[in-house]
Amino acid sequence: MTKINSKTALLLFVATIILLPSCIEKPKKVDESISTSKTAAIKKTISNYSLVNSWIDDLQNFRTAVSASDLEKMSTYFDFPIVNDTTQIWTAVYEGIEENKRPKEYKKFFTKEDLKEYHTLLFNEIFIKSLNKVKLEQLYKQNEFTTQNIKIGTSNYYVFASFDKTKSMLQVSIMFSGELDEEGNGISETESAIIYFFKIKDDKYLKFDKILFAG
Repeated sequence: MTKINSKTALLLFVATIILLPSCIEKPKKVDESISTSKTAAIKKTISNYSLVNSWIDDLQNFRTAVSASDLEKMSTYFDFPIVNDTTQIWTAVYEGIEENKRPKEYKKFFTKEDLKEYHTLLFNEIFIKSLNKVKLEQLYKQNEFTTQNIKIGTSNYYVFASFDKTKSMLQVSIMFSGELDEEGNGISETESAIIYFFKIKDDKYLKFDKILFAG
């Protein structure tokens, strides 16, 4: 048997250590760009919303969702399907549509897919602007808040928001003063209102209840 001296043995050991990593299959490099972008998008979405400790926090989140047209977030404020007969939700969707362009009969239910298609009609520009003018801190402290008059063309309106603690119900009323006379006063015959109701669950989460019309 050939004897290997200590020097040769040491050289063989070092060579083995050097060559060993190249023999081991390296793990495939993960494309972190996709994962990072998705994580960033999720964090950005979450950062837009407040931690919900009370119903006023959830109202603020709802306001953010409708302003940003965040359909996934908006859908959390509904228990689908919504029954039209008891909520008048389809009437609200077609409120600003000409009579001859409305369907002869409304669908019995309003689904998540319907929200995706009609959310800009249900929560239109007037609704969003109206809700954004409600001072949430005052509403929370006093359980009601009324905005100043807002003028649109020849019509003006204001918003009345109130919270009924005994019924656990939030009400957001868009009150249209209607057309103005020559002196700038509202003509009572043209006054109307759209009233949105939200149930408060567990003292802090908003859920759509119904819409009523007046005038």
